[in-house]
Amino acid sequence: MEAAQSNLQKRKIEFKNIMTVQKPLSLNKGDTIGIVATARWIPSEDLDTAKSFWESKGYNIEIHPNNYSRHHEWGGDYQERADAFLEYWNNPNIKAIFSATGGNRTLHLLDYIDFNKLKKSPKIIMGFSDTTALINAIYSKCGIVTFHGPSAAGYAKPHAETYFKETSALLSGEKTAHSFSNATILREGSCEGELIGGNMCIFNYLLGTPYISTLKNKILFLEDDGEEIRNIDRMLLNLRRLGKLGDIVGLMIGGFSNIGNTGSKGFPHTLDELLLEHTDGLDIPIIAHAPFSHRTELTPLPIGIRATLFARDNDITLNLQEAAVIK
Repeated sequence: MEAAQSNLQKRKIEFKNIMTVQKPLSLNKGDTIGIVATARWIPSEDLDTAKSFWESKGYNIEIHPNNYSRHHEWGGDYQERADAFLEYWNNPNIKAIFSATGGNRTLHLLDYIDFNKLKKSPKIIMGFSDTTALINAIYSKCGIVTFHGPSAAGYAKPHAETYFKETSALLSGEKTAHSFSNATILREGSCEGELIGGNMCIFNYLLGTPYISTLKNKILFLEDDGEEIRNIDRMLLNLRRLGKLGDIVGLMIGGFSNIGNTGSKGFPHTLDELLLEHTDGLDIPIIAHAPFSHRTELTPLPIGIRATLFARDNDITLNLQEAAVIK
């Protein structure tokens, strides 16, 4: 225990904010949430269900017309989706933006956004999966805290109440402590750093671009869905070769649902085995199977907020060191 405390104290001394972080204003009852299809559109009935759910909790909902656009599977082409996002971002009556859902091609959207214009008016933006590209780009380019968590589509599902309880607590400015009792400790330890991460595949495609912040002294969190296990191996190798795994102070792996192994010869390693292999020699806490994923569990996590991760003796706790928003 003394060694763990000494290690944490050392990392506290080493910890430095790389950028000046801006927090958005908190979201409270009576405020307005805007839903924008930054990637795919979702069925109108799901939009209506999500709208009714939040309205029943005392919030106002504005659905951007681009949700009803039908450009293949997306809510408009790149420019139309970027314009829809910027319109709601610049609207002072809208306190938060939820992506309608994930999908693909949000990476392309980044080239159509003037990030300098976002800096003047920090605002809550939440989503996951393909929205990993947008929330990390805003944090990297603008220094604005963003949120990896349920998209609007999640509130048309049976677990909407759980999503709401966790999301409203975070976005209203409560300091939150998470006990990940069902997660697995792959390497014990404790650390302190800013949270960063999201969908593993999308996160990897941000590396080497202007749309990703340094990982130095960060706690990295990753999840994914529908990936081949051999591709997960390659992505972990890429993170290691680029020195990113050596930069971080802690690693949290969430759910990796629907992992494929469809090669002509079965890939012989599990996810946990790959994690241990690619982090061999790193003196950092590593947990797996934490409750954020493409399935029913999606603990919302703020990107850019300082947190402390403890993983020892079957006790896994993530504590935010400050509120993620301005009350």
